[in-house]
Amino acid sequence: MRLAPRLLALPLALLAVALVYGKSLDGGYVFDDHHFVENNAAIRDLSNAPRFFYDPSTQSSVENLNSDIYRPLATLSFAADYAVAGAAPAYSRGVNLALHALAAALLCWLALLAGLPGPYAAAAAAFFALFPAGVEAVSWISGRSAALSAVFIFSSLGFFLKGVREGGRKNFLLSLVLCAAALFTREVSVVLPLLALAWLAAARLPLKKHLAQAGLYLALPAALFILLRFLVLGKLQQVAPPAFSPGVLASLPFVLFAKYVEALLFPFSMLVTYSDIVELRLEALAFYLPFSAAVCLLYAGLAAALRARGQAAAAWGLLWVPLCLLPVLNIVPIAVYMAERFLYLPAAGLGLALAAGASALRGHKRERAVFAAFGALLLLFAVNIQGRLAIWRDDVSLWSYDAEKNPQNFVTRVRLAEALRAAGDRQGAYGSFQLALGLARSRGQLAVALNEIGSMHAAAAELEKAEGLFAAAASYKPDSHLVFYNLGKVRFLRGDQRGARRNLERSLELKKNYAPALELLSHLKVK
Repeated sequence: MRLAPRLLALPLALLAVALVYGKSLDGGYVFDDHHFVENNAAIRDLSNAPRFFYDPSTQSSVENLNSDIYRPLATLSFAADYAVAGAAPAYSRGVNLALHALAAALLCWLALLAGLPGPYAAAAAAFFALFPAGVEAVSWISGRSAALSAVFIFSSLGFFLKGVREGGRKNFLLSLVLCAAALFTREVSVVLPLLALAWLAAARLPLKKHLAQAGLYLALPAALFILLRFLVLGKLQQVAPPAFSPGVLASLPFVLFAKYVEALLFPFSMLVTYSDIVELRLEALAFYLPFSAAVCLLYAGLAAALRARGQAAAAWGLLWVPLCLLPVLNIVPIAVYMAERFLYLPAAGLGLALAAGASALRGHKRERAVFAAFGALLLLFAVNIQGRLAIWRDDVSLWSYDAEKNPQNFVTRVRLAEALRAAGDRQGAYGSFQLALGLARSRGQLAVALNEIGSMHAAAAELEKAEGLFAAAASYKPDSHLVFYNLGKVRFLRGDQRGARRNLERSLELKKNYAPALELLSHLKVK
């Protein structure tokens, strides 16, 4: 591809993303945006930047989230947003769109390095840019780490491929620096050395000759990052393993991979929460495990066949998908079973595979028909994206949609109720909390629902009802500092200062230095 067409890749990607994703700029802060961005005091001062690398409390305003991830460069990007535009969701969403366009342009460059002809490299980038499941990563501000890490991953791989082809230490050093940037942006970047090795294998390049380079410039930084992350967070996994039998736990990654393949091959449906559908499949393992195993075997066979036929880029693209999914298949437990944002990087691999496979028709009389069909597919993608953007506009839209798709999901009902309450719809919030109470399947969930309903009554000055609900919540979850704080507060408001003190002290026993409890306790007169 000549220089001029290459230079057009970025502006064309920006134009395509702006046209399709422009409606995203009308949205506000959604879901975890309130924790990572809107209410995160640490990002309001760029002088905190060094702390992002060693102090997990700077990542969000919620303690539980701070121990789950380690993404200092993503946090730094949010701080840069605030320094430039303040608390402006439209600006932050615009940055996400620009990063997504840049990632698409870099994928085009990477595809060229992998040997795809210019039009097919552009097709791979267009597929990635307009793949519908990318909306969660692109439109959601908290999904920033996906696009930003993709920019670094594609760049790092590009310079690694250049180093393999042209030699020169400079290319490998650039690959190393960009690999480090990717790692500090999103943990899934640990697959970078595997992607490089997959290219060497798919292209039938001498593995021994380049193994040391992959190890020194990609694998070593990844290993050091994993160690650093462990030292900062104190753990490798996000959560404890699910309470399943060993057989079900061993089956889970295969079931998840098969479901991800389904979502890649038919990306027109959308879920926000996947826990219900995954648990249904785990309950029917007699069917879904053989099905998942068949998907895995067919997938591996197709990749091997493409490699055997000399279609290196197509084989690499197929290998790319499972490698990028490895960190999120719950081999090491993570906070969710599945999420559409986890398909952001795999979609790039699928785009490479499809474009590389189609390039075999170059010069064939059917080539025009292939591009016409591809154009129609992109149009369908663009239309589908518009519906998704409306869902990711605000919390009420998001959780209303998810409640429609997962009507029996307790967490979804609670989140919808919280969104409705924040939007001022007290009646809708109360109804959703009541539905959540009916869906509760554990003592902990019962306590959450009762506590929230009690808070609704307390806000309406219905203190007697609120006290009864808080007391019931405390009986279901006696280790909840929040429930005992609420119980203490409502008893304080009812004039029962002894009861208030007793419950506030219990709240502080469960969570030392809990500021609301300390403050209210200071107002009590009874010693």
